[in-house]
Amino acid sequence: MSLSFDGFINLLISLLTDEERQGCLAYAAEQPLGKGGIIQFPGTRVEAAARAYLGFIDCDPGANWGHPARYVIANMESGETQSLAARLPPFQSGKDLRWRLVYQGPGVPDALVPHFSLKGKSSMRKEQNDG
Repeated sequence: MSLSFDGFINLLISLLTDEERQGCLAYAAEQPLGKGGIIQFPGTRVEAAARAYLGFIDCDPGANWGHPARYVIANMESGETQSLAARLPPFQSGKDLRWRLVYQGPGVPDALVPHFSLKGKSSMRKEQNDG
């Protein structure tokens, strides 16, 4: 099984807990991580044992930072996932990742969706929620 980016987005959304589904924002990094890739985000180190997609779930987008969040790594070949607890966002870490908003819970007002500049670090595009 080879996981496509669209397949990863669907997988990421399927992994949301009921609570997350109601009130989270979920993002996917547009470029996959290479085998052996390591990224140090604030407070969390992400390691890819194989080529993998990376997601980020903000569990409480209305709160100031230092609240529950998590990264999800999905192996592109097997689809196997790993979840890593986090308390800080990846967006200002200086990494050259482009993040796409892929899920907005119905309890999250549009005003809480960050709008990143296109100055080379990050960008987002809101995807349609299917329910």
